[in-house]
Amino acid sequence: MASFASLSPIFEKDTPVLRLNFGKDPSVRWVLWPVFAWRVVAPVPKERKLNVFQRAVLGLARAGVARVDDVAERLLIAPDLAALVVQELVEQLGLLDYSGKPTKRGLEWLEDLEQEPNHEARVGHVFSEAFTGKLWARFLTGDLPIADTEANDEGWPMLLSGSAGDPWKDRTFSVLPGARDAVLMARPDVRDVLRVARLHRRQRQRDFEEIIDEARDVPHLKRVSFIDDSPQPFLVALRVRRHASGDWVVDDPFGHGESVELRARLEERLDSNKGLRPWLAPLIGSDPDAPTLGHLQTEAAWKVEERLTIAIRQHEVVRDKLVAMQRALLEAESYDAPADKWNDVLVKADGAVMWALREMHTPYAMARPPFFEDFDRVPVKSRSPISEAARAVGLAREVPSRILSITRSQVKDAEKGKGSLRSALVLSLFAARWNDDHPLRRALKARPDLLQRLDELASDRNPAAHGGDTAQSIVHRHIDTAYDAVEAFLLTH
Repeated sequence: MASFASLSPIFEKDTPVLRLNFGKDPSVRWVLWPVFAWRVVAPVPKERKLNVFQRAVLGLARAGVARVDDVAERLLIAPDLAALVVQELVEQLGLLDYSGKPTKRGLEWLEDLEQEPNHEARVGHVFSEAFTGKLWARFLTGDLPIADTEANDEGWPMLLSGSAGDPWKDRTFSVLPGARDAVLMARPDVRDVLRVARLHRRQRQRDFEEIIDEARDVPHLKRVSFIDDSPQPFLVALRVRRHASGDWVVDDPFGHGESVELRARLEERLDSNKGLRPWLAPLIGSDPDAPTLGHLQTEAAWKVEERLTIAIRQHEVVRDKLVAMQRALLEAESYDAPADKWNDVLVKADGAVMWALREMHTPYAMARPPFFEDFDRVPVKSRSPISEAARAVGLAREVPSRILSITRSQVKDAEKGKGSLRSALVLSLFAARWNDDHPLRRALKARPDLLQRLDELASDRNPAAHGGDTAQSIVHRHIDTAYDAVEAFLLTH
């Protein structure tokens, strides 16, 4: 497998585009995806004009054997079968006359069958991804479908379709390898080509009862006589559209429904290819005509990953808590939402931070247990053990008084996975005191006000949890605090 640094770009703005999907739909988004196309030449068995019996009977007729009994005896078949074959050659194909002699057409067919080779060379292409080198399970017969394009003002391609009297243009987003991406070019071998052709042929037979495009039908390959040493770079046009659930899907460019694999490939580039996420964003979110919980859940998950990148998926429980928080926010912002919905947002924000603290603490839980005994280790009884821990980890600001009021028993509960946000914070302070690599050290150095902000979240969360009136103006500030805390605790290295 060859690997090429993108310092010598293979894929650029003017790289030719392959397009198999068409249609006028302003709501879809087109993404151009880099692939290598490998030209393949394979011998394919010709379709037989006649079956074995028909060809044998026609040959005997040319040799003067016309009686049905004589034909049956020569071919070692039953007379009624011989009569049926003769009838087909006479009445259906017109290759024998009623006297059993070959017609002019029958003699021409025989001559063609004897002179033509049993196989014909079929040219096709297989495709490998530029980012992974993986071969797609697709075999495209015939010439490549080069799209008609036109450059926009910035030089990026627009897809052209329709007719001269009814033209249509589709804007696109090109996913090109960046400076840090390696472009992988893996030449397939014969077994690779036979495998992907077989898989594609099976899928076509499964998905289509009838051949929808005979010129594009996947041949039954048994051998391969030639594979390009060097491929051609192309950008494949992928149609991305909104699903009824409120999520987004990628259509298989070869017409086989939704492609889960291509959706996964695009997801992997959402954070590394600047502009891709904003390009797809209009496809995501609640439908104003059908604001179901499913739509809100999808939009919430999108916004969480937009804020924290897909790296948050490594922390599944915390991600789910953040999605619940974001979904509650979307519900609260609905025009007909009750006022107490803002309380739910704060409670879920507090819960998301709590779970982030627990996950951050897990690797250190057994390092120096039990941490609540730090209350007994303070050399000067007049000093707060919590202040001592904060000073030890380098906190430049004073610890909020409500955090200083956390007791020994509350920290003990926090070690058991119970308690409040403040007690979980104190537990992490004690753990960070004894572990130089603890994430809380980095978090408080990068965000000196984080402890104060989390204390304010905890203060506003308590009345919200008991049905108090939560001012809408403070909610978004606490949402930012929750995101900042999760990022600092779990995603900053």
